[in-house]
Amino acid sequence: MRNQGIHKALEKVDWRKRAYFMRKFQIRTPKNAHILAMTDEEFLKWADRRTFTTFHNWEQTDEYFELYLIYMRGKMQRDLEAIYDVVSEKAKQGDEKAVKLFLQLHKDMTQLQKEMNRSNKTKQEEVQEEEDDDLEI
Repeated sequence: MRNQGIHKALEKVDWRKRAYFMRKFQIRTPKNAHILAMTDEEFLKWADRRTFTTFHNWEQTDEYFELYLIYMRGKMQRDLEAIYDVVSEKAKQGDEKAVKLFLQLHKDMTQLQKEMNRSNKTKQEEVQEEEDDDLEI
């Protein structure tokens, strides 16, 4: 279930915009292969639009940008997994540079996890403070 985040986020978007986004970034699902294969003209006819202006304007919105960030985060995660696998395999074979890079990746990932845990703890504390508004009933 890779990149589940983008699929969940796209559920909330108008069907035409969802199809445009998926077509633009070639996001495959079991039901959209025909859309990904369409020419520009076929897509416009299918979406009942004369031009891509509406879609291009939408690309300038916060909604599109948030979807793009979710998509890119998933893509970067998959790339990092692939890089990790390659570095790990080379490190196991004794490649000195790969060993150093593997250790650095491990150190960086551990530090990132600590920062994420601190961030989550801070957010939880903020929520708790908001709930404790000192009102008595």
